[in-house]
Amino acid sequence: MIARWTPALLVAALLWAGCTPSPAPPERIVLVMIDTLRRDYVSAYGAKRPTPQIDSLAESGQRFDNALSSFHMTTMSMGALFTGRTPSIESGRRRSPIHWNGRTWCGLARFGRPPDRSCIPAHLPTLGTHMKRTGYATLGVQSNALLFAGAGFERGFDDWQDVRGAHDASAVNAAVARALARRESDRFFLYVHYMDAHDYRMQDESYARGVARADAGVGGLLDLLRAGNLLEGAVVVLTSDHGERRGEKHPVAGLRGHEGNPSFDYLVQIPLIVSPTRFENSRPVVRSEDLYGMLLELAGTERNADEPQTVLDPNELFLTEMAWQTYRRGDWKTLQRRTSKRSYLFNLKQDPGETRDVAGRHAVIARTHRKRMAALSRLLARKRLWVPRDAPESTTEPGLSDEDRERLRAVGYLE
Repeated sequence: MIARWTPALLVAALLWAGCTPSPAPPERIVLVMIDTLRRDYVSAYGAKRPTPQIDSLAESGQRFDNALSSFHMTTMSMGALFTGRTPSIESGRRRSPIHWNGRTWCGLARFGRPPDRSCIPAHLPTLGTHMKRTGYATLGVQSNALLFAGAGFERGFDDWQDVRGAHDASAVNAAVARALARRESDRFFLYVHYMDAHDYRMQDESYARGVARADAGVGGLLDLLRAGNLLEGAVVVLTSDHGERRGEKHPVAGLRGHEGNPSFDYLVQIPLIVSPTRFENSRPVVRSEDLYGMLLELAGTERNADEPQTVLDPNELFLTEMAWQTYRRGDWKTLQRRTSKRSYLFNLKQDPGETRDVAGRHAVIARTHRKRMAALSRLLARKRLWVPRDAPESTTEPGLSDEDRERLRAVGYLE
């Protein structure tokens, strides 16, 4: 039987796990997002190729070994990180998720209030609004075309820059320098988003080379902060939105790159480094929506009393894709195609590469997972507001506007 977690029990569990920061909020919080960075490509996590700049943060701080992305695509994982909500495109009917487009691809459409059609609904508090309320100047510099100003990610930021076509971290760091020059306070929250690892194909280079360029960009950012005497008294949080597929073989066919369908584990295993050390325990599972709460606690604030918590239990992950549903709890993981009753079960501890389907040998676990997935699907569909209930559902991509297509093409989702 799966235990039910109330918000009070969740808080108690996190306190027991030691996931509480030091009392005094830092003068500066720097959130570094390296798009499409697999955890096992960071040498602090055991990769053979060195990532010295990221490693330096791990050496001066702490490494979280159980950080998981809430989705394999930027908009949903960042929607989770910026709001603390579980992303979903569930309609309540397993075979038919809601239409996927620029209004729904943050996974937060169930919170929408017409006529607002923002990807992050306008009434939702965001990471930026909380940081600003707490007294931090808020600076954002990002280079992913899907996180453009107007989608809602920029809400609460005093200074937000979309750095278009920045396939190299140096352009992002130059924009950071301009933002720092305009800042009105030395007490700030700075969000920086690099695309080097993501754009390796566009640059006609290896994924490892893209990771190395991102690592060098982190070094440039740290040098920039150090030169302005801004690194002292700062806490740097480095993570990723999701991983990348690198030719791995599985019993189930999947799409290339980071497009999921289904979400193999290297697509959701991400690095999370906090420097200097601020948390007593780095062992608990931390999903994208959990990082939202951690950052607020770090800043000495908390979510609004009426903000709903994640619908998931602390040790589970539910990813709702167009063609598949993926459920992960502890060492066990289920992949289920929407158009079939067939599901695949993997023991991640014994088979981390997801190469052996063991559903036939563990029927009770497989059945328990399927029941929980059905329950979560219904729960996550309860607040569908701007997709009419009588609208025809489809697993194709109707509803993509020309602007949607252009943004997808800019980040390599459409050829």
